[in-house]
Amino acid sequence: MRQLDSYVARNVLMATLVVMIVIVGLDAIFTLVDELDNLKGNYQLVDALFFSGLRLPRRIYEYMPMACLIGCLAGLGSMAANSELTVMRAAGVSINRIVIAVLKPMAILMFISLLLGEYVVPSLERIAQANKAVAQGASEALSNKGKGFWHREGNTFMRFNAVEPGGVLHGITRYEFNEDNELKQVVYAQRALYQRQYWQMENVVKTIMEGDVVRQEIKASGRWDTELTPEKLSVVIVTPRDMSISGLYVYSQYLDKQGLNSDQYMLSFWRKVTQPLSTFALVILGISFIFGPLRSVTPGYRIFSGIIVGMIYKYTEELLSPASIVLGFEPAMASVIPIAGSLTLGILLMRKAA
Repeated sequence: MRQLDSYVARNVLMATLVVMIVIVGLDAIFTLVDELDNLKGNYQLVDALFFSGLRLPRRIYEYMPMACLIGCLAGLGSMAANSELTVMRAAGVSINRIVIAVLKPMAILMFISLLLGEYVVPSLERIAQANKAVAQGASEALSNKGKGFWHREGNTFMRFNAVEPGGVLHGITRYEFNEDNELKQVVYAQRALYQRQYWQMENVVKTIMEGDVVRQEIKASGRWDTELTPEKLSVVIVTPRDMSISGLYVYSQYLDKQGLNSDQYMLSFWRKVTQPLSTFALVILGISFIFGPLRSVTPGYRIFSGIIVGMIYKYTEELLSPASIVLGFEPAMASVIPIAGSLTLGILLMRKAA
């Protein structure tokens, strides 16, 4: 039985890896072509290639559920086409035994995906976005005309031209308002370095509004006390879906403390927490198709069906995310509902096949 389990697992795993290489490769090529439109300043072709390379783990993480689904359909489908599954069933091997054999390599891939999403993707995404922002905005740091990033802390609105990992900011502009929403002062600094408890600003220009009087102060350096740390600030340069699970939770708590909306971050938090369950549900659904409606179809039709099912699952999840904000139900439900639906359908189809 061990040899049988290994044979099934190897077929499914190899098919999944091939599918992953194809999907990630195509997406990387299209992304690189699109990235060529962003070449400017010091950001050239070599930088775009490096940027795309750093984002490969992100694509692997995002496409893991769909790759597992299509890989399962392709791997088991080839065995079904060669009547290997029929022989196994005739020899007394139950569907549950085959399911367990398939889930063993899938569990390894789910664990790798979890590690990528928690540790690898957030770090590489911050490095990629920071390097791109610095390269594109190198000539714009003084003029403050770069794309930049915005953040709010209390009554202070901040804009940064570029955020580097390790506690380095470029082109910082702070707009400070009073309780009556009147602009008190604008502070601009060419650069800021984090010094454990505070930020040390360089080349500071402070514009102070006092009634009808506006005065300006210019200093070589200045201290900036804030609750923002490099860890909290690093999330400004990445989207919620590129953050780690722990980072999403911590930053959501920080936004709640500041009285800001954290719904998008909580949606991404629950989506990442439940991603292994999403992969599991899609694999179960794929196995049920092999023993049910897709038992005798061509390999191309199986792969096409896997793509369609994966897209339906993805878009259902995408539609439920904003719906949870509009309708006011728990963000976790936006991820749990598609999982529950896929698992229920898969289990029903397998029971029917058994």
